[in-house]
Amino acid sequence: LDDPEAHIVSFTVEEDVAFGPCNLGLPREEILERVEFALEATRLGDLRDRNPYNLSGGEKQSLAIAGVLAMRPSVLALDEPTSMLDPLGRERVRGILRELNRRYGITVVFSSYDFEEVVDLADRVVVLREGEIVLEGRPREVLQNVELLEKCRVKLPEVTRLAVALRRMSVWRDPLPATVEEAKSILTGLLRNYVLREAGRLETRHGKPVITVRKLTHVYPDGVVALRDVNLEIYGGEYVALIGQNGSGKSTLARILAGLLKPSSREAEVRVAGLDVTKARMKDIVRRIGYVFQIPEHQIFHSVVREELEFGLRNLGIPEEEIKRRVGELLKVLELEEYEDEWPLALDRGKRLRVALGSILALDPEVIIVDEPTTGQDWRDSLYVCELLRKLNEGGKTILIITHEMDLVAKFATRVIVMHEGRILMDGDPRRVFSKPEILRRTWVKPPQIVELCQSLSGVETLLMTVEEFCEMFKRGGE
Repeated sequence: LDDPEAHIVSFTVEEDVAFGPCNLGLPREEILERVEFALEATRLGDLRDRNPYNLSGGEKQSLAIAGVLAMRPSVLALDEPTSMLDPLGRERVRGILRELNRRYGITVVFSSYDFEEVVDLADRVVVLREGEIVLEGRPREVLQNVELLEKCRVKLPEVTRLAVALRRMSVWRDPLPATVEEAKSILTGLLRNYVLREAGRLETRHGKPVITVRKLTHVYPDGVVALRDVNLEIYGGEYVALIGQNGSGKSTLARILAGLLKPSSREAEVRVAGLDVTKARMKDIVRRIGYVFQIPEHQIFHSVVREELEFGLRNLGIPEEEIKRRVGELLKVLELEEYEDEWPLALDRGKRLRVALGSILALDPEVIIVDEPTTGQDWRDSLYVCELLRKLNEGGKTILIITHEMDLVAKFATRVIVMHEGRILMDGDPRRVFSKPEILRRTWVKPPQIVELCQSLSGVETLLMTVEEFCEMFKRGGE
């Protein structure tokens, strides 16, 4: 299922993975062997004694996968099983699924909006639109039908989108690539006629810090150290992406910044939008800091969309006329007008996220924190949310997102903070951070395809991060 918590049935990770094999009545030795295999495959071996409900969102998704892997069924159906996983964790899961298919003959059905997820995994791709099959075939054959895939809101691999854009510029005439290696083999020849010069630098904003963190350490009651002496300043008007492997401390840091979690270290200083969030009243915090949960359903509790958007405003004693004005504007901006009288939890995941986001935007906070803004959404909805956040950022809001979607980080963020085992591993603009793939691998992060492609090519004088930058360099180089 797309909600990993729906799979949890036990009070330790190991027991949860063992639950299925135990119910099959298998011998003890086989149960243990299957559990060890599943824990190793999903990188959960060191967490075997943890309470599943205390895991990060990505770790819970890994646990759901581990429980299914331990069953070794003849048919394995997975609904967006890697949407919360770090990039290299996704690769690992896909490798395990390939191995299960080859070794045990297990049939794997893998649903995803991201074509890159399945291009080297699937033997066959079936594309659905409004409940009907509109396209099917081998992955690379299906990939050539770009216009139909885009209508179906499928996220194409970045190198495919680059080739499509270059084809429109009459530069690319070969079949569309699916991988960095395929794109490199063709671009190497094309680059002989072009000189790709330096891309423009990202604008950096400096002023007074709107977020200040000093000596922040957090240890959960079960002894897990989530944050270790974190020191950080984020300036007003920045669009910051917080990245790192599952369990690296990203969500813990975000919850502390939002005042939802008190740091365990007494000497910690956490100031956000002029408030000491370790001591401030929640009524004051929500006026200045908005937080959207990783699973938006956890903060939706009204039976009608409009009432959900009105709730915070009414709690703060905002006049009714002002409430109606703000909510009416938000319904338009979020394209939720036709759903205002609907039950929020009956909407799809993308619209549920918009409802959760709208409930905090109604309060007009200075700082907006969104944990995994693209989880469970198709490509068009993902771009919509990130574009909306960028517009808010351009209007002066400070944005902090937690995400595993590195192409969106490259496209939207002005600053990237990389976390690893509760510490800040790197901090800088996206171009500098993505230029260090060997460091990123330590925290199971892989740069976007365009960055990998650029790093693999000779004759490129700068690190290009997006399809748009690559195309602009071709325009300049062809002059």
